[in-house]
Amino acid sequence: MNSNNVYESLKALYYSGKVKPSQNKILAELENDSNNLDLILLACQCLARSKDFEALSHHAGLAIQMDPENASGHYFKGVAIQHTKGKEQEALKNFNEALALDTDNTVYLKSKAATHLLLYKDYHLPINFAEKHRVKAEESLLRIISLIEGKEKPNYIEYFTIAEVSLMVSQSHDAKKYFIKAVNAFDKTDKEDQNMNIYKDIIKAQKACLKMMEKFTE
Repeated sequence: MNSNNVYESLKALYYSGKVKPSQNKILAELENDSNNLDLILLACQCLARSKDFEALSHHAGLAIQMDPENASGHYFKGVAIQHTKGKEQEALKNFNEALALDTDNTVYLKSKAATHLLLYKDYHLPINFAEKHRVKAEESLLRIISLIEGKEKPNYIEYFTIAEVSLMVSQSHDAKKYFIKAVNAFDKTDKEDQNMNIYKDIIKAQKACLKMMEKFTE
């Protein structure tokens, strides 16, 4: 089996929702094919989902070394460190580098906004610095909404992203609407592009949203 077929096979396994088995197989394959950038980035997807941030940081670093112009490498490097106390600014630098290469990527913008919000809520920061992070988070969130609502046919990941953003800005009714659109868009997506891991996230977040709305209407 050639390297492209191996990659497609492992990607299909990961997309089926089997995170740990696919992660183990991808990492094993990388021992034999360490310069395969696609495989490294697929490993990053798995490691981000399994929250193995140390390994994620390592593999994202490898991706950046191999191709400094690859936005995904910088993005995953930011994901690996964004929740590490004291490394939020470094994470923001990585997200900004990813966005410089892929300006309208709404997933990158969402992670950037989430990191700014982490800093905004950090009571150790002076109020004026915290407020700057709130403003920057808001700018990113509003840009996400503008980008996705401006598309004729957003995909299921984009609908999921805007649903999460709606929750971040306390618009639960909008979130409910976009979760439904995300599920519908997923159902209409070609089978090979249906990532069951993201679908599970959509359903889980949708249920949490509905539960929250029910609580407020009791």
